Amino acid sequence: MKTKLIVLNYTVHALCAVFALLQFSVAADISAAAFILCATFIAFLTITSSAVFTLKKVKNYPIVYKLYQYVPFVLLAGFIMRRAGGTALPYVQDVISVLLWLAASIVSVTMLYHLNSKRVFVQNPDFARAAAEAGLISAKNELLPKKRRGGAKFIFEALDWIDAIVQAVCTVVLINIFIFQLYVIPSESMVPEFLIGDRVIGFKTASGPKFPVSDVGLPVLRSYKRGDIVIFRNPRYPQDNKSEVKTFISQMVLMFTFTKVNLNVDESGEIKADPLVKRVTGLPGEQLVMQDGVLYSRTAAQAEFRPVEEDARRAEWNLASLPAGTQKKIRYIPFSAEEYERMTAIEQERRDMNYESVIEEARSLSRRFAAEKKSLSSLSPAGTGVPDLVSENMMEVLSFFRQSDTLIRKLLLSDGGELWFDSFMTDWANGFDFASGGTSGARSDMYTEAMFRQNLALKLAFGRIAVRTADLMNKGVSAAQQASDPERLQYLMHAQDLVVYISYINDKRNMCVFPPNKEDGTASFIPENNFFMMGDNRFNSLDMRHSLQKKRTPITAFDARTLYYDSDLEPQYVPRKNILGTPVLRFFPLSRFGVPGK
Repeated sequence: MKTKLIVLNYTVHALCAVFALLQFSVAADISAAAFILCATFIAFLTITSSAVFTLKKVKNYPIVYKLYQYVPFVLLAGFIMRRAGGTALPYVQDVISVLLWLAASIVSVTMLYHLNSKRVFVQNPDFARAAAEAGLISAKNELLPKKRRGGAKFIFEALDWIDAIVQAVCTVVLINIFIFQLYVIPSESMVPEFLIGDRVIGFKTASGPKFPVSDVGLPVLRSYKRGDIVIFRNPRYPQDNKSEVKTFISQMVLMFTFTKVNLNVDESGEIKADPLVKRVTGLPGEQLVMQDGVLYSRTAAQAEFRPVEEDARRAEWNLASLPAGTQKKIRYIPFSAEEYERMTAIEQERRDMNYESVIEEARSLSRRFAAEKKSLSSLSPAGTGVPDLVSENMMEVLSFFRQSDTLIRKLLLSDGGELWFDSFMTDWANGFDFASGGTSGARSDMYTEAMFRQNLALKLAFGRIAVRTADLMNKGVSAAQQASDPERLQYLMHAQDLVVYISYINDKRNMCVFPPNKEDGTASFIPENNFFMMGDNRFNSLDMRHSLQKKRTPITAFDARTLYYDSDLEPQYVPRKNILGTPVLRFFPLSRFGVPGK
């Protein structure tokens, strides 16, 4: 046997042995199995290969060849198992382990090249003679297939198939980690760029792919600009070692089951929205805000918010305006052309709102409501304190307007109901400086003021319904007749538009200042090496604007009797290390073949 093969053989053993020692753990969890796995494999490889290379057990040559094929995969499994436990490892240890894995993999591949039956028997005559005597090869130095029958034949053929599948899956996993990966678009968040079912190739090498369950990887070879489409890990989900191991295992299972079993689920059993494919819309050094569908940005050098023209070209708000051929391929179009116009009309009404006119109408409605109540109710005059007639849960905007009839009757028939109504309608104006727009902070930025105005618009809508209902009750109009009253119906329809906007549209159409200002009011900016991403289809995109759960939120912080809504608005930027790659080709369906973004 040539010296080169023997040197390569023991080099692999040494590299694997040091690697195994670095995976040693005394923790009482799965990490302890990493050393056992690696050490057992290395011991078996050492014993078997040493016997073959000393010509004692030439028949074990196929086993040695197969073991060398598994060196990268077994060491990778050991690396992951060691980090699946509860004990974190130093970054330096990760680096050394990855370098040892890489060296062992390269040397083992070199060994496989030299151990190939077309070379090893030609280049090593003594080995060929021993193999021939053992009946392993023919006179032409070709491996002779073993003759098996019955159950043995079936078992070994099955093992060959399993071996082929395991090696194929492990190889694909490595390719997916470091070079490219195929993705199927699962949602319409990037319409019209991507449709559900589009197949895309994501290139990863330039984005600095990382070794599984570690921060060790290739250097980042590219930068990102606004408008780039990227594939990235969703930072909303935990990314600790245990979660990363689970994600890696789910990818393996997905491949072994030919995409039939997906274990990448959250705590509730739902498939994770991870990874995501979105567009870069915010860059390091920027502060963002979005109002009425327009994204604005500012920097330390530019104090004023200005519209982001690049985003305006990419954002798709009105799917009903797309070509008919494209619309046919879209499963969900949230607004018809008429509904979209109604939405923009609500926004224009809010922008045109005049505070002096609002407080004048609010006070007028309050006086009229008190007069109607006095005529309707025989209760004694209320005291000076405002009664607590409406619970905080009732102040949620959907509940508030769904039960508006019950609430109005309660206010009309309860002692002090007119005081609560007056407080609800007018207390926001206490201390408000109408000349300059107020000093309470309600106009600190465009989003904050827009929310303040939405709250006022909802209050006026309720006030008009309440006064009209009280008027009809005083006139003896029945509840059935009230339901068909044209004036009251007009108020109800307008209120419905406002409620739909704040409950279902607001958090998709608007975004608070992000990152939020510091406590002293000075601006904060997206940190270096972080980005903000959104989908092009803004009404149907789970992106970095939104959290995974909704929470009860006051519409404005500048009104003690504000209404509430359930909001999932919680902007978050994405670290560059979370970016996995960029989609470089849409290859299926063939009718949509092309380079994304072109």
